[in-house]
Amino acid sequence: MDLGRWSHESSGRRVRQGLAPRLVGAALLAALVLLALTSAKPSRLRLPRDVNAIRLATGLSLHQGDCDRCHGMHGEDQPMVYANALTGPNDNALCYTCHTSPGPSLWNDPLYRATSHGSDPLMVWPGPDPPMRIEADAPTKCLNCHDPHGWLSGDSLVKHLALAPEEKLCLTCHDGHPASTDVRSELSMPFRHPVREYHERHQGAGESQPTDFGVAPLNRRHSECEDCHNPHVSRADAVGRPIGSDASATTLGVSRVAVLNGMAGVAPSYTFLAGADTLTPPVAEFQLCFKCHSSWTTQPSGQSDLALLLNPNNPSFHPVEAVGRNPGIQAPAFVPGWGAGSLTRCGSCHGSDLPAVRGVHGSLYPAILRRNSVTSSATHASSPDELCFSCHTYGAYADPAGSPIERSASRFNAPASPYGHAEHVGTAQVPCFACHETHGSTGQPFLIVTGRVPGLTSFTSSPTGGTCTSTCHVDVKTYGINYAR
Repeated sequence: MDLGRWSHESSGRRVRQGLAPRLVGAALLAALVLLALTSAKPSRLRLPRDVNAIRLATGLSLHQGDCDRCHGMHGEDQPMVYANALTGPNDNALCYTCHTSPGPSLWNDPLYRATSHGSDPLMVWPGPDPPMRIEADAPTKCLNCHDPHGWLSGDSLVKHLALAPEEKLCLTCHDGHPASTDVRSELSMPFRHPVREYHERHQGAGESQPTDFGVAPLNRRHSECEDCHNPHVSRADAVGRPIGSDASATTLGVSRVAVLNGMAGVAPSYTFLAGADTLTPPVAEFQLCFKCHSSWTTQPSGQSDLALLLNPNNPSFHPVEAVGRNPGIQAPAFVPGWGAGSLTRCGSCHGSDLPAVRGVHGSLYPAILRRNSVTSSATHASSPDELCFSCHTYGAYADPAGSPIERSASRFNAPASPYGHAEHVGTAQVPCFACHETHGSTGQPFLIVTGRVPGLTSFTSSPTGGTCTSTCHVDVKTYGINYAR
């Protein structure tokens, strides 16, 4: 059967030939013919695919040999004749006759309809390869991303019956039109997730083993759109969400790695959670990041094990998995919206340098940071727009001319210690990096780090202050604190 030649005309002719002998009365016949013609919709108003190309793709696709699942050989045995000899209307309902339950990609109609892909009238394939969809009912159709016969890219069948391979499918729309965010440009920034660098490493929603994300025994390291987003489930966040360490709704339906933390300095035990698992709490952003940025998998040489560093049993850590260890820090030490009881997310520090753009796609700054952060202990004039001062008050930690209230909110500052944070950072131009870790410390409180030059060579805390030696001072320095820890 040549599907490429089926048309409105042939649909109407089959209605007349197949139903006329069974109808009584010309008026009834005319009414049914009109109903059939107006109900039948073309699958495409663009040029039809070459039937040989359809046969070649179908012969390689997941629907191989399943023509009769969607197409009838004749229209006479159907209560209604649809364009392209389909057994039902040319809309998502036809797909639902087989795709009836959540699968590896957590697909079902209620979930899909709650997404932008399933509800936004701008959700239309824009082309040019294949050409854009222009039929009136094109928005939100499965056909905007999938071809049931399969689609060839060169001589290869595109996986998952998609219209384009890997990120090319997503970036056809997510380049500012019709999607509002220009992810394509973000993935061209100097520092970015390597979405466009690697190909054919991602194996789909079935990936569940550490080796699927590691550099050994085979290098399967990859960062495809589907690793962080499920197009059938993800949706925009509600106003004010996410909060705490919660994952964004844009990452719903994606697999993640849960941790059971042990003692400080020891890697946690891990449990892989499939994308279909939305009930095991917490559903946290850091669990998604741990698929690649923890010792659950085999990481590249030199990359930090974030699950080890963010362990709440460490002497100090940024409050990603749990609230920090210093609940008594005074409010003026933080910028508005942050405090001693705050939880943060990976995305609070990592993401686009453009404030309006969300997601850890790309940035002007190393490590895909939202703001510049100096990663050298060499002297440097710190400025209020650096990353640390997104949460920590610049006046408390880096400005010798800061208000007394702000300055005293830093325990290591005047009046208890005449030369504290503000003098070290603001006057001596010692950057935060010289004395502090970023994610967490397995051996020191207050995110203290030793061994950097310039920097600290040793540090000992006391209830009323601390003692340190450094590469900057020839003698041991002991200091007091403004208020109790």
